[in-house]
Amino acid sequence: MKKKLIIGAFVSLIFLYLAFRKVDYGELWVAMKGAQYWYIIPNIILVILSMWMRAYRWKFMVNPIKRLGMKSLFSSVMIGFMANNVLPARLGEFVRAYSLGSKEGISRTATFATIVIERIFDGFALLFILWLALLLSPFPDWVKKASNLFLLINLATLAFLILLEVKRDLALKFFNFIFRLLPLGLSSKAGEITEKFIGGLKVFRNVPSLLWILAWSVLIWLVVGISNYFIFLAFDLHPPIQASFILLVIVSLGVMLPSSPGFVGTFQFFCVVSLAIFGYDKNIALPFSILLHASQYIPVTLLGLYYLKKEHLSLKTLESDSMQK
Repeated sequence: MKKKLIIGAFVSLIFLYLAFRKVDYGELWVAMKGAQYWYIIPNIILVILSMWMRAYRWKFMVNPIKRLGMKSLFSSVMIGFMANNVLPARLGEFVRAYSLGSKEGISRTATFATIVIERIFDGFALLFILWLALLLSPFPDWVKKASNLFLLINLATLAFLILLEVKRDLALKFFNFIFRLLPLGLSSKAGEITEKFIGGLKVFRNVPSLLWILAWSVLIWLVVGISNYFIFLAFDLHPPIQASFILLVIVSLGVMLPSSPGFVGTFQFFCVVSLAIFGYDKNIALPFSILLHASQYIPVTLLGLYYLKKEHLSLKTLESDSMQK
């Protein structure tokens, strides 16, 4: 964990340097001072709405395991995203599974499997938005190459998970055979975890639900993309609407790189790269990135901390326990 934290911090520092290099701090301050901050309000509303939509989508992934109410799902979503903002190594996904599994009495490993499925559908939704944006604006070649690689990884992961669910017994026999190479105690634990994980893939049995989840995923990211446009307006920028979605795709791909908690550095750098496509220099792109990041980071973190306290949990407990389960 310490090694991952060091690597993430190092990567963040590199991208922060690249983002801030050759910036006119006087112009940056003028841009920040002159921003119309009331535009943050609709941005935050849409960001929180997208979180509720995530919880609603998650409900359909968890239903085959146990039918749960929105209140429980939404609180765990907020706790998980808050944890991604403050804990290293993207522990938020494990924290979310731990939070929901603990309070609802369901397998945390199976719950984590549903989050893996969610991430796959997020990937396909972003790629769909990218293809639509390509019809309206040119993309740098590196974005196209990165998106093609991302598509291949997404398809391979999806195929593997479907295979695990469809050929459940065969998969368990295969993994148990592999686990025999491990010490007895570890072999038994690994087999148990694998079985629980496959138990969280039951949604693959329902094709209509999968199509609905995919459509809902596209809608979620459209809402996030629209929320970005209000930050353009805060700086009195009026690019074509596709700029919001190009920004969304590039930043989403960029923050997949290892970094410090909250995607510091990578978020700013890829915002600058995105806005450069539309002719905005660093002196406006960087303050834009700072405000956009803050408008997403602060409300999500505060709301997540609120639910954390409400559920009588602590970050220290979540960090240690989620890594053990």
